[in-house]
Amino acid sequence: MKIVVATDRKQPNERYRGALLCAGALPEEVVFAVPGEKLPEDFDGLLLAGGPDVEPSRFGETLSAPGVEIRPERDSLDFRLLGRALERQVPVFGICRGHQVLNVSLGGTLWQDLPSQRSRGVVHGGENEDLDAPEHPIRISPAAGAGSPFARAVAAVETVNSRHHQAVKDLAPSLVALAASPDDLVEAFERREGSFCAGVQWHPEELVSRPDQKRLLTAFLDACRAGEAARGRREAAAIEVLLEGLVPVVRINRPATRNAFSTAMAEMLAGTVEALGKDPTVPAIVITGAGGAFSAGGDLDVMRALAEAGDVGGFRDLLEAGGRAVVAMAEMPRPVLAALDGAAAGGGLSLALATDVRIASSGAGHAAFFLPSYTAVGLVPAWGATFHLPLRLGHGGAADAVFAAERIGAVRAKEIGLVDLLVDEGSSLPAAVARAGDYAERSLPALAAAKRLLGAERLPRLKAALAREVEAQIELFRSGDLLRRLPSPGADRSDEQETS
Repeated sequence: MKIVVATDRKQPNERYRGALLCAGALPEEVVFAVPGEKLPEDFDGLLLAGGPDVEPSRFGETLSAPGVEIRPERDSLDFRLLGRALERQVPVFGICRGHQVLNVSLGGTLWQDLPSQRSRGVVHGGENEDLDAPEHPIRISPAAGAGSPFARAVAAVETVNSRHHQAVKDLAPSLVALAASPDDLVEAFERREGSFCAGVQWHPEELVSRPDQKRLLTAFLDACRAGEAARGRREAAAIEVLLEGLVPVVRINRPATRNAFSTAMAEMLAGTVEALGKDPTVPAIVITGAGGAFSAGGDLDVMRALAEAGDVGGFRDLLEAGGRAVVAMAEMPRPVLAALDGAAAGGGLSLALATDVRIASSGAGHAAFFLPSYTAVGLVPAWGATFHLPLRLGHGGAADAVFAAERIGAVRAKEIGLVDLLVDEGSSLPAAVARAGDYAERSLPALAAAKRLLGAERLPRLKAALAREVEAQIELFRSGDLLRRLPSPGADRSDEQETS
């Protein structure tokens, strides 16, 4: 999926990208379009961001108000991209200026300058973008509650921020107002016919830590994913299931990021393991990673977006989704094996530890390594690692591994107990599948009973550890140390992505 954010270099465009990541987009799914650069040929969603004023000639007027800031190149970019999106029936979401561009493009008009043309007591402006925008309540239209998922999301909003001096005057005929300010300006609208097309006058990207605001962005992303699927453009799933004989291989499939996890991916992994556990014909499962790595853990771009937004709820969701995957492995009634090539770092190491048997390669080009790097980014071991590391390494060994946050090679990992079986040449996957096939020749009821008994004392302790980890991680998240330690957007992340 590709979401285009139409903006320019004078705007804090990382806020829009960060908000989309908080709402569930993957970093590689969000690209910027700025004036002067080639327009993207194809995309699955268009977010028209805030920015300068819309040139009055676009809605049939001459410039007649003071303080109107016009950038013709930005108008050209937004209207050209919007034309493509509407022609191809691609979902469009407009924010502030984007809300106004949408209205004008569909035949509506704007107030050029609210303070001079329509001053009615509500403060809509905010000159300094580094300061918090003023907030005001909104009135929800009766049309909102019974409308689309986006309309229902608007209906849950009570207060919004406000930083603009242009606004909708005449609403375009095809648009339906969903909310208004106390002085009767249209604050949200949608088009009821055709593909998703909606806008809000306020700035939800600055309020994404609030669930009501995040739901607006989620509704847009859901529409983009649905449209992508309808056009047959859906890319390979981030969590795949391949069948090797009788053995399902669950592959973490995001190789460009060393299979780093978002919340949705962790939820998908949990759901996949749970579903396989309910299939009585499955003798065992193997979990592996695509592209020469197991997993680099939590996605650093996503975690930075959550940290910058102060989105405690979103961070908790990521932690709890990974915890659910760990519990699903423990409750799976048959063996779960990990085939480990390349990096198993941070949360990726935690997931590997949650399996019953770990098989790692030490062969050239495939050699596994383990990075208990939690403290390097200002966090503690999570996804069950505070339980599993001492179980494997003893208290002192686990403490040293976590405190030092140093890389552990495959051979050393076998020596200290992180790895159960070592493959000297090639990938670990064939050996893991073969071992799972060996298990498949045994009694399946006996396998289930043996796993249940071997883990009888493990499961309640694991769940208690997961709960403790979440609360400790949230406390550290609130401290801001995570944000200070994560690489900045656009930095070279070839090594940093292995520190999560």
